[in-house]
Amino acid sequence: MRRGDSYVFGALLAALLGASACYQGVSANADGSAGTTTLATTGDLTGDPAPTTSDSDSDGDAPDAPQAVPGPTLRRLTAAEFTHAVQDLLGPVSIGAVEADSSQDGFFAVGAARVALSPAGVAKYEQAIGDATAQAFSDPARVAQILRCVPTQLDDVPCMRDALATFGRRAWRRPLTSVELDRYLGIAAAIGGETGDVVVGLRHAVWALLQAPHFLYRVELGLPSPDDGGRLKFTAWEMASRLAFTLWNTVPDEALLDAAEADLLADSAGVHAQAVRMLADPRARQGVHNFITELYGLWALGEKVKDDTLFPEWTPTLKAVMRDELLARVEDVVFDQPADFFSLYDGQKVFVNNELAKIYGLDEVQPDGFRAAMLPPDSPRRGLIGSALVLAMNSLPARTSATERGQFIAESLLCRTVPPPPPTVDTNLDDGEMQDPGPKTLREKLEPHRADPACSGCHNITDPLGLALEHFDTVGRWRPTDQGLTIDASGELDGQYFADGSELALLLREHPVVANCLVRKLYTYAGGRLPLPRETDTVAEIEDELALSGNRFDRLLVALVTHDDFRFAHPAGTVVAGDDSEGDKP
Repeated sequence: MRRGDSYVFGALLAALLGASACYQGVSANADGSAGTTTLATTGDLTGDPAPTTSDSDSDGDAPDAPQAVPGPTLRRLTAAEFTHAVQDLLGPVSIGAVEADSSQDGFFAVGAARVALSPAGVAKYEQAIGDATAQAFSDPARVAQILRCVPTQLDDVPCMRDALATFGRRAWRRPLTSVELDRYLGIAAAIGGETGDVVVGLRHAVWALLQAPHFLYRVELGLPSPDDGGRLKFTAWEMASRLAFTLWNTVPDEALLDAAEADLLADSAGVHAQAVRMLADPRARQGVHNFITELYGLWALGEKVKDDTLFPEWTPTLKAVMRDELLARVEDVVFDQPADFFSLYDGQKVFVNNELAKIYGLDEVQPDGFRAAMLPPDSPRRGLIGSALVLAMNSLPARTSATERGQFIAESLLCRTVPPPPPTVDTNLDDGEMQDPGPKTLREKLEPHRADPACSGCHNITDPLGLALEHFDTVGRWRPTDQGLTIDASGELDGQYFADGSELALLLREHPVVANCLVRKLYTYAGGRLPLPRETDTVAEIEDELALSGNRFDRLLVALVTHDDFRFAHPAGTVVAGDDSEGDKP
């Protein structure tokens, strides 16, 4: 690294570490919300943090109990947001590893609001962004796409300023101040003068812009709005950022930033117009993909291994098409043929190539290709819980796991909390065979765990649901028996009997909590924290909009981003009565 680089990046990394200090000592509140410290400023990343008050200090979850709410927080871009943003700004570049996402709540979006950035993580960002800008600026044609103006001489200051101003506005999701612009112009001039190449200087300025806290963090803090009951109203630029990352999982485009500059995002009508436009853009599919990936934990599929001897069909290509299939199911009901989202829960439309068709017991076709297909009407496989991905991802290398499958259903679809196993519990179900040899079904192996008071709290939630899927082996293929033994896949869901997984899928679609659960999951994803007790009415209002739309997920997204609670926040520590929520009224 050259002398000029060391000075510039040393200062920027110090600034970034300073900004990340607002995440030190983060913990979860009693209700699961982020008990963070937040900046008590209006966009100044160097402001003093002001601690919030945990909801555990209130009188419990009584609906009329006063509650101290957390204010808006800085949220570091998740790995997916970072990758999409860099590629939107620089074009198709490969992105190196950055500090891993982390979340205790199943959403990386939540983890980004809780995890401090380590010095090693800062170094990884520097390396990743340095490599990406080197790739992008190696091609003059690409440089002309990245920068609105490409100067040929170092004395062409107006062109350099225009290039950095337009790039910076998109990268930082707001215009740079004159002081900020002068600073990065100085970097470009210094490095350009040292190397004799103005484009090299601009590349280093872009490198610096993408290492700044204003790029790596979502700066969405709001400003006091006296006309709205003292709430913080997100600025037009912050709303552009919130909309882009929620709907697209990346930075705003020029049209959205132009709407912010024209103050067209000040009310729900303006937000609605942009949301409708954005959902018609191909990037909306990327945004929905990311939500579904986090919601259903699709990232874990790559880590799943199977016994090579017992399941030789478990290949990298099969795993990839399983993931593609589930996302194709979602795209189909959200974008291609907009329909009831919960048709995913019991539908029999699948997407396969010949490799996956074998798992589903469908005929192969020639030429092979990824295609839509319908399962037979009498097929025992239905819906999301019958998808190969869900079945295989929630299984063990050599056998199925009713506990993992049941936990997926309970937590992802019904929003039920499954407690962790006791630290001393023996999770090896095969140990009992030493005293009682002979083949046993998984139901029989799990009986001691459901009878043990130390284990029953978890297993009584998960096992009745997971055992409904025992007719599917660890790669998701139908099997009539288990080791030659009859499989009992029956059970009950909240007092309603089901004979097998197909009937459970039908019950799940009609279950009274699935809509509320989906809305809560989306609200958590968009907000970076769990809903507070006082936001129960907000979730219910958005759920009502979902029902009125025929359970259309695209309409759910619009209802979310146009709601007042997406456009406003309370200052940190504000005490709000539990029954004070009045929907769209501030």
